[in-house]
Amino acid sequence: MIANAERSKSRSRWCGSAGLLAIVLLVSTTATAETTRTATEWLEWASGAMGQQSFVADVIYEQGSHVEALRLWRDASLAEGSRERLMSLSGPPREILRTPATTTYISPTASPHPRQRLANRSLRLPGPDAIDQLDQSYTLNLEGQGRVAERPAQRLRVIPKDNLRYGYALWLDQQTGIVLRADILESDGWPVERFMVVDLERRDSMDPALLDPVLAENDATFERATRADAARDRDGPIHDNWSLTDPPAGFIQQADRTEALPGHERPVRHLVFSDGIASVSVYIKQSGASEPLQGAMSMGGVNIHARTQSEVQILAVGQVPAITVERMANATVRASQPNATGQ
Repeated sequence: MIANAERSKSRSRWCGSAGLLAIVLLVSTTATAETTRTATEWLEWASGAMGQQSFVADVIYEQGSHVEALRLWRDASLAEGSRERLMSLSGPPREILRTPATTTYISPTASPHPRQRLANRSLRLPGPDAIDQLDQSYTLNLEGQGRVAERPAQRLRVIPKDNLRYGYALWLDQQTGIVLRADILESDGWPVERFMVVDLERRDSMDPALLDPVLAENDATFERATRADAARDRDGPIHDNWSLTDPPAGFIQQADRTEALPGHERPVRHLVFSDGIASVSVYIKQSGASEPLQGAMSMGGVNIHARTQSEVQILAVGQVPAITVERMANATVRASQPNATGQ
């Protein structure tokens, strides 16, 4: 009996040890699987997830002292490209509707700078081609695991190699690759903006009605403005051959189009430059104001630099340091003035 009891205790200890060993092996295997991706592969996966995942998310957006609660609906199942609806849950009621071709803002007419404050309420990750471009301007590092919205996340740092762009701290959902949190960081590591999911509900399919606006379209207290391509007439100085004489290292021109912008009677020339993750828009428009914008402005991490040249106003706008938009605004010239600096 004693011998049997000892054998039973020994077997029990072995079973307990074997169970513990199995758990350790399982955890080790899981950890290994999670870290087999390189930092570049994590970013590539997250970039692909943006075009493949449909979901509804509650989000906290911080910009300096401004904190806002938002809800985001995203439908990635459409053949023509994804659609989004972003709605404020705090403060004045406002919405953004995005399609591949247009962006529509709906906000109270009395709201100060409604479009500017709502314009950057999501993070655009680089596509596969642009990710290859990042090495010139950034270093990518994995920084362990975290947890956001009750979901395990991989932490990824995007570290700039100069002072012409911000850094990024990203938390990527380990199950889907969706960006659960993004901090946009100054050179000292201080966040100038933060976008964080607090609740995520994935959808295999999305009711199209959820992507339609709910704010009263005919209510006089609301302003509805849509940004889209304009007719490509060739009249006026904005259609001259404009270019950047000395773009900052890493920034490559991605687009050159004429747009009808809300609040502008005439079309606006829009040049877009990107280093793979940060982008700067250069707007060229005929100056009709008696006192046009001039010099530097900022809103959180978004900086603007404006200057006027003859009958044309140039505005460089981007989620980059002030030095970058100033440099790009001053370097935007007509082909007939290749050595001009705008100063």
